[in-house]
Amino acid sequence: MYTLWLMPSGETYQRLNQLIVNLSAIHQTPVFEPHVTLLSGIHNHEQKALELTEKLASSLTPIKATLTRIEYLEFYYRCLFFRTDESQQLFDARDLAEDLFEHANIRPFIPHISFLYGALPVFQKQEIIQQLGDHFFVDFELSHLRLVKTVNTPEDWEVLSSVEL
Repeated sequence: MYTLWLMPSGETYQRLNQLIVNLSAIHQTPVFEPHVTLLSGIHNHEQKALELTEKLASSLTPIKATLTRIEYLEFYYRCLFFRTDESQQLFDARDLAEDLFEHANIRPFIPHISFLYGALPVFQKQEIIQQLGDHFFVDFELSHLRLVKTVNTPEDWEVLSSVEL
């Protein structure tokens, strides 16, 4: 199974990555890179997925985005996350990816950047949200497309390709 990630760049990447590392250490949860999942559940064979990733990246330009609010769900991989604005550019990239790749049709597409995976009680999630405030609500750019082999747990995930947009 493969997943396409759009990667934030520069200072935003550094700040989000540090947040993930810090919270993961405190809560003993997996460390992962900050990303917007563009498309998951990709079933293409690896070589074909790599070729299609290159093709998709050549059709995209860096995507402007904004972190708008913090949310949480009772899902391991959406324990705590920043919602991004729902720009047309991001949805167009999603549509292109859906057209190119064989994938599980996962809807709705909710653009976000998770910053903590796990199963925390609601009161802990709310405490973290209160502590973070709005310090991360910034404009940023998604400048790279990655193809990631997402089998098993985050510790096992493998970046197969990273292409600049």
